[in-house]
Amino acid sequence: MGKNINRRGFFKASLLGAAAAAVASATVAQETMSPLVAEAANIVAPVKELSEFPYQVTDQYRRFPGNKIYWMRIFDTEDNKTPIKFLKDDVSEITGKKDTGKDLPLINAEYLGIKGRRATLSETGISYWTQNGGFLEGHRSNLVGWTRLEEALSEGGWSIELDYNGLTSPGNGPGGLNCQYPIDPKTNEKAKEPVWVPGLFNWDNSVAAMRRQMGQQYKFQSTEEASKVVKKATRFYGASLVGIAPYDDRWTYSNWARTRYQATKDVNGVTSYSSFNVQKFMTNKEVEVYGLDVFEADWEKYAGFTPKNVIIFAIEMDYEAARTSPSLISDAAVGKGYSRMGEIAYKVATFIRNLGYNAIPSGNDTGLSVPIAVQAGLGEAARHGMLITQKYGPRLRLAKVYTDLDLTPDKPISIGVREFCRLCKKCADACPSQAISHEKEARIQTPEESGDSIAAYTEKWQVDPGRCLSWMGYNAGCSNCIAVCSWNKIKQWNHDVARIATQIPLVQDAARKFDEWFGYGGPVNAEERIESGYCTNLVKDFWNNLDPIN
Repeated sequence: MGKNINRRGFFKASLLGAAAAAVASATVAQETMSPLVAEAANIVAPVKELSEFPYQVTDQYRRFPGNKIYWMRIFDTEDNKTPIKFLKDDVSEITGKKDTGKDLPLINAEYLGIKGRRATLSETGISYWTQNGGFLEGHRSNLVGWTRLEEALSEGGWSIELDYNGLTSPGNGPGGLNCQYPIDPKTNEKAKEPVWVPGLFNWDNSVAAMRRQMGQQYKFQSTEEASKVVKKATRFYGASLVGIAPYDDRWTYSNWARTRYQATKDVNGVTSYSSFNVQKFMTNKEVEVYGLDVFEADWEKYAGFTPKNVIIFAIEMDYEAARTSPSLISDAAVGKGYSRMGEIAYKVATFIRNLGYNAIPSGNDTGLSVPIAVQAGLGEAARHGMLITQKYGPRLRLAKVYTDLDLTPDKPISIGVREFCRLCKKCADACPSQAISHEKEARIQTPEESGDSIAAYTEKWQVDPGRCLSWMGYNAGCSNCIAVCSWNKIKQWNHDVARIATQIPLVQDAARKFDEWFGYGGPVNAEERIESGYCTNLVKDFWNNLDPIN
């Protein structure tokens, strides 16, 4: 009997054979092997539910300050006094390749007419915003994928985030603010001056208080029922994935910050407010930012309650657009994701408030989204610092709603991402500025290694935001790390093959190659993606194919 194989063991062995066949043949895998590969993955590398937060956070960890978010530091007047400094000046000794990012601050400075020094953080960030908005001619504006056509698509994608969410994408908070021109309902005349109004990420819980005062607070039979209902509503409003995490004070910023604004007038004399001096920039490309206002992170003071749980959801980014990276069409996908974050979070918060419970919708403001998503079982933190989910990989945006509604939290999970990232390194190779670590193992980062804009004393791979933003300032956007990621697929079986590979020592080193054999993601080399015509062809396909790929 010892040599006999039971039915499950035989089935398992058969499925491993099917998985191997799927890896060996793209045609067979796509047409006939998907169910077998998925079943094999569930047996060999099942999704594991974990009892605790899966990554080490030492006792030295302190809550991350909101005013030190790298995108917020763009508007810090102190950061505009000195040139950008990378965590490592030259990474060629580590990678064994030419450092393609080290000269970007100098190139960005020269593009602004600055001679003899590197660009500051503010100069780099404003270059990104103004190129992205079409106010500064981009480096690649003569190429397919960076023309006024693609700029307009990007601006449309970002429009809800910029005009109605309140621009929380850099981390502005608490809540978002918009500057709008009121309309006189009797005359339909627009006011001569704008006013500030709350955005979609507003912190107004007056509806919840009214429902309670009217005795209309909805009572669930159990926290499990409440969780099921909240998840259903969140998916109904448009979320691709949703999970629930217990409120964990570690992930709330130690302070909240908002950019300062000053009034400016355009060529038609129309007043608007900006966080940098538009006239100086448009006249001679001189960058002057107005600084930050910093607030204490006090839930009771600003929200009127202390959260018990966090509803965190993911929004799928457009696959067809994201794969054109680093073109502006991929940036349009990012902007569209941010715009939908505000819409869905507002609806979820409104739903909860009308049940008689407090809710605070949040984008990148208020707290760290990735560890909350990990805690809620949506996926795992990856080499590039983003969340990877089983269904969408890293091709998503995250938003959250804090609430005092009693819910049953989800558990963290393991789907094999960390094991895969140890060996793949594809995102690191594809990063034009080499901002992503090539180290094999994730590890605890000290403050010296992390710099001011990365939370120290947590287990992760190092990502250099200065390098990342320097390329964004040059290119007007980038999603290469998402586009090439082996988990960024629209067919589930590819993810399952990756999960199997993480568990089989003989093929672990070839895990990344599975993806490349099937032709997904395109050239890994950043310049080759453009020079080979790969990006140009995908941009043309995007405009010519009316039906989206799904």
